[in-house]
Amino acid sequence: MKSNGQGQSFATIDKERRIGSGIAVGMRIASYRFAGRGFRYWHYDANCGSGENEKIGVAGSPIVFWQVAYDCLRGLDPAPYFCDIDENAIRRLQQRLNNDPEASSRSVLLHGDNSDGLDTFANAIRRSGENRKYVVGSVLVDPNGYIYRNRHGGGVSIEKLQEFAYEFPRIDIILNLNVRIYKLQAAHNHNVIHPQQLLRSLKLHWLLGRAYVGQARFVLAVGRNVKTKPHEALGLVHWDSLDGQEIMALFEKSLGRPPRRRSIAPRQKLIIPEEGNYDIP
Repeated sequence: MKSNGQGQSFATIDKERRIGSGIAVGMRIASYRFAGRGFRYWHYDANCGSGENEKIGVAGSPIVFWQVAYDCLRGLDPAPYFCDIDENAIRRLQQRLNNDPEASSRSVLLHGDNSDGLDTFANAIRRSGENRKYVVGSVLVDPNGYIYRNRHGGGVSIEKLQEFAYEFPRIDIILNLNVRIYKLQAAHNHNVIHPQQLLRSLKLHWLLGRAYVGQARFVLAVGRNVKTKPHEALGLVHWDSLDGQEIMALFEKSLGRPPRRRSIAPRQKLIIPEEGNYDIP
C-alpha cells in the first residue's frame, strides 16, 4: 500500500508540475511583453478543488498558480478566479489561501457551475476597461476526463469556452485531458468532440505534454494564437512536431477507432484573428 501511495503521490506531483509549467509559459511571455504597462494577468481555474490533494498532501492547481506567479510574473498584477461546484472545497481553499494575505486578497472564489463561473470571469474582464484584444492570462480546465457536458451537467461547456476564446484571443487555454476516460466515453458512444477537433476550434497553436497519474494517462494542452518556441525542458512540444503527433496518437491508439464526433453548429464556429494582428499599439 505504501508503494502505491508513493506512486500516486509522484504521479500527482508530475501532473501539477506540468499544469504549473503551462501557466508559467504564459506568465513569462506576458511579463516580457507587457510588464509595467498597466496590464493584469487574468486567470480562471475550473474545477479548482480545495487547493490540495488531501489524500497525499500535494498542492492543487490554485496553490500552484500562486507559486508560479511569485516565481514568473513580473510587472503585472495577478487576477485569479477559482471556481468549483463543491462548496466545501471552496471553503477549504479559502482557508488555505488565508495563510497568504496577498493570495487571499487578490483571489476571487466562486462556488457554482463552471460555465457560470466563466461568465462571471468574462464580465469582470469587460468591466475592467482593458482592451479585450490585448487582455492576457489563462483559462485552466482540468475536467478529469469529461471534455463535454455529461447528462448530469458535469464537465466543461465547450460552446462557452469557444465563445470566450474568440472574444479574448490572447488568453491561453490550458486543458488537462484524461486519455483513459476519453476511451471509456467513446466505447459507450458518448457524443464527445474529438480532441483534435476540440483543439482546432479553440486556438491556432498548441504545446502538448503528457503525464501519468496512477493508471491514467493525461495530455496537457496549452493553446494560444501566436506560435511560440517549444519548452522541451518542461515537457511541452509543438503539436505539429513528431513528438507532438506521437502524443496526439495516444488518443487514436486508446480509441482503436475514431469516436463519433459532435458537430459544431455554424454559429459556434470560431473565426480566429490571423497571426500578425497582435502588435500592441
